[in-house]
Amino acid sequence: MGGMTDVIDRAAKRLEIPTLGLAGAPRVSVTGRGQLLAELHTGLTQYADDCIEFTVKNGRVRVRGTGLRLEAMDAGALLISGVIAAVEFL
Repeated sequence: MGGMTDVIDRAAKRLEIPTLGLAGAPRVSVTGRGQLLAELHTGLTQYADDCIEFTVKNGRVRVRGTGLRLEAMDAGALLISGVIAAVEFL
């Protein structure tokens, strides 16, 4: 056992940062109920004013709410605004 996972775990502990941040895991940050920033997404699968869904490395993320808008999107990040009611990791 061991290998790269152990190296990442030790580095994360030493640097006092979450292990997943080092492993290239997608990051989803919600500011209040009005804005969501997703980093390391791999594309949109659904887009409506009450539900936006996108893919990430190991699954999908569904954002539910009202008046949802895709404010910006590039190859690595997307920004959603509106009234966010729920974020589901599928």
